Amino acid sequence: MTDKAVLNKIRKCLALARSGNEHEAAAALAKARDLMAAHGVTDAQLSMADIEEVSARASGNIRPPRWESILASTVCRALGVVQYLNEGNRTFVGRGASAEIATYAFSFLFRRVKAVRAEYIRTRLRRCKPGRKRARADVFCEAWAVGVYSKVARLSPLPPDETLRQYLREQHPTLVCVESRAGDAKGRGADDDFWRGVMAGRAVDLNAGVGAGAPLTQGMLT
Repeated sequence: MTDKAVLNKIRKCLALARSGNEHEAAAALAKARDLMAAHGVTDAQLSMADIEEVSARASGNIRPPRWESILASTVCRALGVVQYLNEGNRTFVGRGASAEIATYAFSFLFRRVKAVRAEYIRTRLRRCKPGRKRARADVFCEAWAVGVYSKVARLSPLPPDETLRQYLREQHPTLVCVESRAGDAKGRGADDDFWRGVMAGRAVDLNAGVGAGAPLTQGMLT
């Protein structure tokens, strides 16, 4: 992969090439072309120069729960980023600050669902056996994540950036698809868990602060 410093230098030269000063613009364009030729930089590589990767802590499972994957998809849909599973955590890939913002957004939602899961177990599932309790809590969390996703989908999500997917294919060619672990609880109780989860997810305040207090719907999940 071409050194980011070289790519950034080329981009700066190209920016100067748009200068109103004819001589300065010509010199900058010539410098950019020289650098591209010297380092074998293609237009495609240049278009990826501002792509960054930032990781967010997740469940740590090689086969994560499905609700976690839905949360990651929610963030990708909202911010126009892509992501991959990295040793049980989530790595978001985007342009400029979007990857870092995505990690804040995912971390916010991940903490929220973990908190509501614990509260749901305490208030609704305390009499269930451990295995049944986990399965029903998973169903609730999946539905909560679906509720949040549907709320984000009604906003104005950014279109997917195909260059980001191309970046993943080139920089991480060994990535493989991993099937999430779905909640397997059945019966009336699980149906109740699902609808309670959906309603709780739809009630999430997407204007709540993330990280330093940036709202999800203003520069975060819009």
